[in-house]
Amino acid sequence: MRRLRRAVLAVVAITVATVGAGLVVSGLPDNTYLLAMLIAFIAFWVLALYPASPKPRSEDLAEVDLAELAGTTELWLEGKRNALPSPALDAIDMIGVRLEQLAPQLETLDPNAPASREVRKLLTEHLPGLVNSYTRIPSSLRGRENAGSTPARQVTEGLHVIAKEIEAMSLDLSRNDLDALAVRGRFLETRYIAAPE
Repeated sequence: MRRLRRAVLAVVAITVATVGAGLVVSGLPDNTYLLAMLIAFIAFWVLALYPASPKPRSEDLAEVDLAELAGTTELWLEGKRNALPSPALDAIDMIGVRLEQLAPQLETLDPNAPASREVRKLLTEHLPGLVNSYTRIPSSLRGRENAGSTPARQVTEGLHVIAKEIEAMSLDLSRNDLDALAVRGRFLETRYIAAPE
């Protein structure tokens, strides 16, 4: 968003400068306006795309603020997508959706609460540990049976477990709000619907 905002501001600045110069000198040649439009177009795309955000590393996840942890973890996991087996891609997508749901909850969560520690442990230790363990295995061995399963199947199943756990954590964090909403709904029903005339 920061890059996009910077790109839009550059286009606005170029447009204002061009129009201002045209007013000061009582009009500019058409070629100058076309050149300004071209410069604005190039500036927008350059500033919107570059510099690309550095991809987070698994070691960096532990240092991320709780409010940004879900988004940073999602970026890190997307960076690992190509290294994981194709059956795991559904689980990665599911984790991404669940992290997007969890992100607003983490913004308001006390960083010292027990729930914060559990979220941090899952997203900074267990998830990276699972993925990194798989990616360290040579590709020639990833499809071979070991301990009753293949590494590809094990990482896929592990990612599904993590997706379910993120959903459970999100539900737990919403529990008080859900209960409060139910109580408020019952109160309104008794107050305005069930109340005798």
